[in-house]
Amino acid sequence: MPVKIFFCYAHEDEQLLNKLKSHLIPLQRQGLIDFWHDRDISAGTDWEQQIKGHLNAAQIILLLVSSDFMVSDYCYGIEMQRALERHERGEARVIPIILRRVDWQDVLGKLQVLPTDARPIKSWPDLDEALYNVTEGIRKVIEEITPKSSPPSPVLSPQPVSQTPLPTNLPDKSQKTKEQWLEEGNEFYNLKQYPKALAAYEQALRLDPNYVFAYSCKGNTLNGLKRYEEALAAFEQAIRLNPNDAAAYNNKGYALNGLKRYEEALAAFEQAIRLNPNDALAYNSKGYILNKLNRKREAELAYDKARQLGYGA
Repeated sequence: MPVKIFFCYAHEDEQLLNKLKSHLIPLQRQGLIDFWHDRDISAGTDWEQQIKGHLNAAQIILLLVSSDFMVSDYCYGIEMQRALERHERGEARVIPIILRRVDWQDVLGKLQVLPTDARPIKSWPDLDEALYNVTEGIRKVIEEITPKSSPPSPVLSPQPVSQTPLPTNLPDKSQKTKEQWLEEGNEFYNLKQYPKALAAYEQALRLDPNYVFAYSCKGNTLNGLKRYEEALAAFEQAIRLNPNDAAAYNNKGYALNGLKRYEEALAAFEQAIRLNPNDALAYNSKGYILNKLNRKREAELAYDKARQLGYGA
């Protein structure tokens, strides 16, 4: 069943909304999400009831935060307040997405926001990089709230069993951009086809040796393959290129944990928290490592903080 997503936004930001939707389309095509916003209202219907119905049914509510959003009586006073009520009751996950620089912390400071480090989308030099960062953040929330099902038991058959076809609609290798290689890698990664994902990320890095996202994705794939030394090298390269990347430090911690270098893993998770104090996942990872180090009381405090920030909600 697709996760239902509701967009709460000011109409002045519709252009950015449409750009974000284009980045979310692959998740929709995979059947992971179904999204809705007020432009989907049919003529002649009660628009207010339509909005309320979809807002109350959504599992993820995206607040597209800007100065126009904050001054809109309907966005701020009605939609956002209802969204926060549902979030507090555990009925939905609310994710603020900071579009443009504005004072939002007093109202939304308890929520984990996107993009990474709450850097406004409009301040990124590359809009697609910013929106990719947001999309990956949304994907993680989808994975957290989607129930995990056990794989079906194998069925023996005398006939060859056809396999689910892998992506074939991508351009010829010589024509692909780094973004297309990254997307192909992500598709293989989601299918747990790690060697093929790794090959795609390597192609992206051949086109751009300073492609931070490709290094991070490569590291995650190497973690999946339990090739922790190589994963560590990939994350360290990502950090060299972007020292403020909290997610890279978090993933570096996973690689160090795989190598049983627990003190170094703890330092990596703590640096992720310094860079993003609202990172619930980093606090949870810190708790896990502190348990490994037999620092039980500190571990409990870290787990408590992760829960306060919404981990496992």
